[in-house]
Amino acid sequence: MKYLQVSIVIVALVLAGCVQTIPKEALKLSPSSLEDRQMQTRVYEDVTEEQILSASVAIIQDLGAQINESETDLGLIVGEKMRDATDAGQVAGAIVLALLTGAATPVDKEQKIKFSLVTAPESMSQNSERWSVRLTIQRKVWNTQNQLSRIEAIKEPEIFQGFFEKLDKSLFLEKQS
Repeated sequence: MKYLQVSIVIVALVLAGCVQTIPKEALKLSPSSLEDRQMQTRVYEDVTEEQILSASVAIIQDLGAQINESETDLGLIVGEKMRDATDAGQVAGAIVLALLTGAATPVDKEQKIKFSLVTAPESMSQNSERWSVRLTIQRKVWNTQNQLSRIEAIKEPEIFQGFFEKLDKSLFLEKQS
């Protein structure tokens, strides 16, 4: 009888340990999420989705990225590029730390920058079309020990502003031709 009770308690503990719960914080939006979305999104009128996607592909390629996925039916473009991630300040800090402690500290070596662009209809009528265009940029950074050291979203407003200025010009020229 005692063996059965101990077994039930052990099975109950094992099953309780297997239950996964989603942390409440996982489903909350960060306070800056609305600002981020506004920075990453523009609305275009009187252009077709094809014109937006075509111009966006050209701009992403001009930024040095290779297009990996293009689902025009879904309004999705994904591109990425590899770049050097060496930071002189980080290297200098690692050298000083190595001189003081004798231990080698890994520093950032290279990064993969990923561009994701999505279009969605805002409103459509016979006379005009409105398209929402959202660009997100993420990067993964590997260190000198080939370990993934960071995954982060790019949130510099000037990068998005530069992209959308190029898209504005490209779509303007497309309308003129």
